[in-house]
Amino acid sequence: MSSASTSKRGYGWKHQKLRNRWAREVARGEVDCARCGEPIWPEEPWDLGHVDGDKTRYSGPEHRACNRASAAHKAKRRRRMQVAIVGENSVTLFVAQTRRSTSRKW
Repeated sequence: MSSASTSKRGYGWKHQKLRNRWAREVARGEVDCARCGEPIWPEEPWDLGHVDGDKTRYSGPEHRACNRASAAHKAKRRRRMQVAIVGENSVTLFVAQTRRSTSRKW
């Protein structure tokens, strides 16, 4: 859990007001997920999604799993792509191009 305020994390008054407005339509089962396009059923947990890379713009309601999986995958890719080179007096961090790993050796 982040110690930053909800506003600094992109969930301030504007976000909460917009989420409450969408909540009525989601409760009636009238909304499709902005990320996957499938219906969000009234009993399903959901998030108000941001446009990727821009916390000031909203994409609309998303399944909680869709919303959080995209953030987790992005962070995992970023960590995987960073490589550190340690020299005698310095550490250099750069982004490397890596192959996608699979569970099997093809």
